[in-house]
Amino acid sequence: MALEAGVPVIPVAMIGTDKVNPIGSRMWRPHKVHIKIGEPLDFSRYAGMAGDRFIERSMTDEIMYALMELSGQTYVDMYAASVKERAAAAGATPSTDVTTKGDDGGRDASRLPGTRAS
Repeated sequence: MALEAGVPVIPVAMIGTDKVNPIGSRMWRPHKVHIKIGEPLDFSRYAGMAGDRFIERSMTDEIMYALMELSGQTYVDMYAASVKERAAAAGATPSTDVTTKGDDGGRDASRLPGTRAS
């Protein structure tokens, strides 16, 4: 969308949502949520290349890297479907494969589709 519209992407990370709405909780808990706003990402160098999956993947990687820097989380460069397939083959659950290094002390922060957190 940003490429077709010719507008920059502004990365925004919300930190602390895992404390407000922990995985499996039914009620929200009072806690501060911090919002970090990054510098705009300019993709004008890709003008006219909308629809090219390699360009779009490159843009996605750049956006995800900016979000990783803002949030302090680890960027796992694979699709959720791939994580699920690997976990199924190994007999593990997808939530054991992805953790964060941020404010949550390294607890599980998986938000894969199909889990209770999605």
